[in-house]
Amino acid sequence: MRPRKGTRCLLAGIALSTLALGIALPETAQAQTPAQTISVSFKDKEVASILDFIASHSGYKIVYEPEVRTGGYKATVSFDEVSAEKAIEGILKGTPFIYAIEGRTIRIFRPQQQSSVKTQITGLVKDQNGIPVMGASVRIQGTRLGAQTNAQGQFSINTDKGTGKLLVSCVGYTEATATFTQGTPTVVTLKEDVKNLGSVTVIAYGKRNTRELTGAVASIKADQLKDAPAPSIEGLLQGQLSGLQVTSQSGAPGGAGNAISIRGISSLNTQGVNDGSPLFVVDGVPLSKIPADAAGGINALAGLDPSTIESVEVLKDAASASLYGSRSGNGVILITTKKGKSGKAEFGVNFSQSISFLPATPLQMRGHGERRAHLMLARAQRIGHYDWRTNRVTVPNSYANSYGWEPSNDGAYDFFWANGNVLPREQQPPASIQDSLNTFYNNNTNWWKYIFQVGRVTNGDVYASGGNENVRYLISGGVYDERGIQINSGFRRATFLSNLDLRLAPKLNAFTRLNLAYNNQDAADGSRAQGLGVDPKEAPTIFPGRGTQAEQAALQKIRDVKARNSMFNARLSIGADYEFIRGLKFNTSASADTYFAQNHIFKPTYLNYNNLSSVEASRSMMAMIQWENLLSYRFNIRNLHNFDLLAGMTYTYDLLEKMEGRAQGGPTNRIHEIGEGWPKTRKVEGMVESLQSLVTDRQEQAMLSYLGRVAYNYKRRYMLDASIRFDGSSVFGKDVRWAPFPSLGLAWAFSEESFMKDLWWLSFGKVRASWGKSGQKFQEAYLAHGLMEESSTHLGEPGLIPSSMANSRLTWEKSDQYDLGLDLDLFNNRFKVKLDYYYKYSYDLLMQIPTPGNFFLSKMTWVNSSAISNEGIELDLTADLIKRKDFSWMLRFNIARNWNLFRSSYDNTDLDDKVLGRPTYGIYTYKDEGLVQREQDIPYYYNQLGVRTPLYFQNENYPLRVGGRKIKDQNGDGRIDSKDVYYAGSALPLAYGGITNQFSYKGVTLTTLFTYTLGRKMMNMVRNSTFNFNQKFGPVMNDFSSASIWQKPGDETKLPAITFADAGYTGQYDGDIDSNIENVSYLRLKQLSLSYSLPQTWFKRLHLKDVRLYLSGENLFLLTNYSGLDPEIVNPYTGKDTGEMYPLSRKFTLGLNLKF
Repeated sequence: MRPRKGTRCLLAGIALSTLALGIALPETAQAQTPAQTISVSFKDKEVASILDFIASHSGYKIVYEPEVRTGGYKATVSFDEVSAEKAIEGILKGTPFIYAIEGRTIRIFRPQQQSSVKTQITGLVKDQNGIPVMGASVRIQGTRLGAQTNAQGQFSINTDKGTGKLLVSCVGYTEATATFTQGTPTVVTLKEDVKNLGSVTVIAYGKRNTRELTGAVASIKADQLKDAPAPSIEGLLQGQLSGLQVTSQSGAPGGAGNAISIRGISSLNTQGVNDGSPLFVVDGVPLSKIPADAAGGINALAGLDPSTIESVEVLKDAASASLYGSRSGNGVILITTKKGKSGKAEFGVNFSQSISFLPATPLQMRGHGERRAHLMLARAQRIGHYDWRTNRVTVPNSYANSYGWEPSNDGAYDFFWANGNVLPREQQPPASIQDSLNTFYNNNTNWWKYIFQVGRVTNGDVYASGGNENVRYLISGGVYDERGIQINSGFRRATFLSNLDLRLAPKLNAFTRLNLAYNNQDAADGSRAQGLGVDPKEAPTIFPGRGTQAEQAALQKIRDVKARNSMFNARLSIGADYEFIRGLKFNTSASADTYFAQNHIFKPTYLNYNNLSSVEASRSMMAMIQWENLLSYRFNIRNLHNFDLLAGMTYTYDLLEKMEGRAQGGPTNRIHEIGEGWPKTRKVEGMVESLQSLVTDRQEQAMLSYLGRVAYNYKRRYMLDASIRFDGSSVFGKDVRWAPFPSLGLAWAFSEESFMKDLWWLSFGKVRASWGKSGQKFQEAYLAHGLMEESSTHLGEPGLIPSSMANSRLTWEKSDQYDLGLDLDLFNNRFKVKLDYYYKYSYDLLMQIPTPGNFFLSKMTWVNSSAISNEGIELDLTADLIKRKDFSWMLRFNIARNWNLFRSSYDNTDLDDKVLGRPTYGIYTYKDEGLVQREQDIPYYYNQLGVRTPLYFQNENYPLRVGGRKIKDQNGDGRIDSKDVYYAGSALPLAYGGITNQFSYKGVTLTTLFTYTLGRKMMNMVRNSTFNFNQKFGPVMNDFSSASIWQKPGDETKLPAITFADAGYTGQYDGDIDSNIENVSYLRLKQLSLSYSLPQTWFKRLHLKDVRLYLSGENLFLLTNYSGLDPEIVNPYTGKDTGEMYPLSRKFTLGLNLKF
């Protein structure tokens, strides 16, 4: 394929464009006060050196006694975006020193005691729960006399002062004052420092304290993702965050079967246009959306070892995500990998071994019961005979009544008899059905036991971390090897990660980020959500099993197909930043993200319809190059007005190259590679048939972006965040290539108002409101420019026709989103609530419409003409239910409710699979109007010849009769066929979420994660269609002996008369009716982990810092009202469970973590 003229012009123009960045700096911002916050990260570092570092970055002058440097005091600290005072508190904790602030000078000193006096003051420092506070600094105001509290929170100070004031401070608490009187113990109660609480959250192009956020951002840290070896981060996020829906459509190794969405479905999920998945950004590098066919079904995120991840942030609303512009329409997920810390080097080894197995097999009738069910269904076959002379249908009621009709496909009374003629060879039943005396056909084989096995996962990684003030590093390498629970399925991964941070000069820093990954997957199915290689529902159980020809025939499809899928990923990012003046920083970075994939599938002769061996192979290369420049300025005015300004430019170039080849007719099934001797053509009935083909593809696209943000807060009480991004992309026509994506967020921390201080139970409260516009560019590079493809030849010359019509007005898919949020911290921050309401309207979504007339042989054209809305509520609760010295219990709960609607389409008409005013994904099936008990209940129609005929199914040979199920004729044509299905309900759940409990007692930690889904409608097609007589004679996936079948008028049964079991009777025994829809809810114990950190006294002599053992389990428990095996892997788009997906396994893991 090649683009039309003009696309390359933009690529060249963007590549030659230049950037001029400028920003107006207010005159009042010349560092009038010390910097508001700093980040400090050191490991086993001298305290004096850390204090020097803080002095050089904070604007404070720090003075300390010589003992601080000469006493050998070291500290390991990691603070992100905290005040200099709080950083110093943390550094001095555990040392004999305290500090005092005098203007812009901080003095560090050892508290003194008056040794010449015999009197002293004593006291106790405790928190609001009455628990003693150890390590608190207590000082007599105006002096250097002081002390630190011991493990019981007690202190004593020798002094001759009779009365005075004490200053008490401790990390995590607000400074307190208390009056002391000689001889009377002083009790001081410290309150948690609410203003300095709140973790730092990664946001688009920066970091922000959670209490200063105006948008909807959810965050999860590394500690919440451990103890579960996984091929991809996606599966570990399930149930962790509200509004983030992760559905495991397939349990195949590699983790590619996870469908992930943020706040509902915002697209038509068209591959190559917009697949509905969010944008993943790893350490500032947006990941390319790789087509499933190019990657062979391998998940691109599987190349990132979850053990190297420090945090994951989900940007849910447009205000937080709009700085990613045209790629943020489906939400953004930021992944931050671990970085090195200054100080003594640390080494770690993590190893785990898992076993996995199929939790359960479905109900089935095997052996003689299977044969008996098929015989009854076959003998009950009734197919009418249509007499073209009279235009009447006769349904036989006896053998004699059917005798004499045409030999083939002309009525039947009993499948074996049909109409008295010998059945054609292709219609004859297998010998296994009738030859019941043959011992070869008298077995009770459970094919699930042959197709599934005990799987295993071996996972290990090593890392080294450390550095000094000028160099910090983290290097990690890991392997992951999984054998799936289905035979001949597996996934292997090898990864290498290197994060290096350099301080080249006092104001100049640089970094490199390198991630290498090699993935290999055993799967012939190249889709992301992989199904079963062999369906055990297709192998009769009456056949013998192990060691027989029947086993070989049943399993040859999976054993004899040789598939190789591999992908190598290299992601490199380098950058530098320079601080001109305090707070004013310029950052530049260049990144490359490349994927090399190869897929190879060999099928032997006996598995191809034409009895020729075949090879299908493809090679793909995908590359993304990004150059980014950012200018930021953070400053405050009189410690009241805080500003964070950002301006930047990003240039992105994407390249996809692909080559696919196919050859047939190899010399032997032992040759799996295409050679020169393979035939290129063959003759079939005088026609030349090509046996080899080769197709190549190359797609290029580029995007230039300008972005800016202004963040302001007054005393961290009133907050404003405004941003805008302009994107210009080569994938659009020249008149619509540029689009703005603005956002605005406001927040009010009402708990900081004076009139709220009397609410003792309110630790923190904030309301948020935001609006933003986000977009989504389509993934196909030349969709708007039109594509040409080869057509038939003329005089030996190949011709060209449009494969898709050009549309120069084709433009961005857009979304407007509104968000209202409430954040509450209650009861001394022990109970936290986060509540959000959102409304998102996505419009100008791409869809294909018919081209008027027969225009250049192209019948369809892409246009921006549809819309989808999502409205919802999200609730997150976090509670420290018990918080004691030796025991704690933490609870996290989240739930999300989404209302999704398909709002508009071209000409405001329904689509084949979508109905206006209904959710985007629904169940389309037939309307069940009950069983016909009387002849007069049968609807009749007049056909084109004026003959009165009853309602029939597919054709006149399958008429409705008494005892049959009446299906609503939606279009009134007198025939029940695919045109009569209707939207019967949403396939999307009413609500979903997760519940996490963590119990800790000394060194033992027990963690449980439950995931749940409420009110998801689905249909169990496996069970409800098993009695459908389709002449396959496979396993019977239900108990035929207890089936409720209509026998006579007046019977109220689940199934119609058995004479309607033939597959030609639509909606009778095929299970495809709305009365089979189930309203399903389920609760799953997704993960349980029990860990134990050994006491250091046990291994101190071995030079180990930490030894931790853990035992974990996944998918241990499922509570549901669903009639099938597992509701989670039911197709979320159709709501129909066909039993063809790779099941989720139950897994047990034993692991060990070592730190040196």
